[in-house]
Amino acid sequence: MIDFRYHLVSLVAVFLALAVGIILGAGPLADPIGDTLTGQVDKLREDRNQLNDQLTQAQSRINVQDQTVEQFAPRIFNGLLQGTGVALVVLPDAEAEDVKSVSEIVTAAGGSVNAQINLQDSFFAPAKQAYRDALSGQIRQYLTDTARATTPESTLAAAIGQLIFTGQNDSLSGILTVEETPLIQVANPATQPARSAIIVGSGPLKPQNEKQQKASEKRTKSIVEFAQTLNTFASGVVLYGSAQGENDLLTKVRAGGNPVPTVDGIGTKTSLLSLPFALVARMNGTAGAWGSEQKASALVPPFMEVPAPPAPTEAPAAPVDSPAPQ
Repeated sequence: MIDFRYHLVSLVAVFLALAVGIILGAGPLADPIGDTLTGQVDKLREDRNQLNDQLTQAQSRINVQDQTVEQFAPRIFNGLLQGTGVALVVLPDAEAEDVKSVSEIVTAAGGSVNAQINLQDSFFAPAKQAYRDALSGQIRQYLTDTARATTPESTLAAAIGQLIFTGQNDSLSGILTVEETPLIQVANPATQPARSAIIVGSGPLKPQNEKQQKASEKRTKSIVEFAQTLNTFASGVVLYGSAQGENDLLTKVRAGGNPVPTVDGIGTKTSLLSLPFALVARMNGTAGAWGSEQKASALVPPFMEVPAPPAPTEAPAAPVDSPAPQ
């Protein structure tokens, strides 16, 4: 059994150690400890300042490179997309600044943005699947070609394709923009049928928990089917986004071997420079995974010229009556 003397000795030892520490800290060890800590703080401050300077210099170089690309872009394009109508289809998580940059680069290449449709969260949200399933039957009634509309997702994609590639349809857009649960926002109605389109996505996905990741996988699957269907219209589409992470949209598209052309590095000037060339490559029947991120097949698209638009289908000439025999 532990007696009182044991407790007394323990308390004395504790206070003795405390007293020795105070004496040493305030006496012979005070200066060395203080000098050491001061030196470490000064070194950390110096390292921080050096890193800030390096970051400032790196950002300055990036800004100069971006300005150089902007000034050379019109000369590089040399009217590449002259007379070509391009539609923008904006995914729900796309940044407004990226959409603006895409529109500007199309214009710099000589093309025109003649339609912009912003897809809302409800267009792909798993929680709205039942609503989209019910709506797809109604949408089919307004499609001029129902061959693509094999699932609710492809039906919605066919509706978007009809709006931007064949011309505005008030009844169809009215169904998709119903006030209670709008699936799209028509930011710029199609003034004339587009020849090609750019699907504008987002940057790298942020870290997700297990539940968020499962929902994201379902959403990505729907987006991939949407892009595949839209790619069958006119001269097709180019998907612009990120392939930095394993779960990023472009990484998933490329991993599945889908024929949808992609350009990664969204938000960078070099990726914007590739977009017009990617559109022209798609018009010529070439699909690639262009950029420097995961599963890219080439750094830049091939340099091609815009092919002549398909000739309109002409009605057969009326038969000419043979002259009556004399």
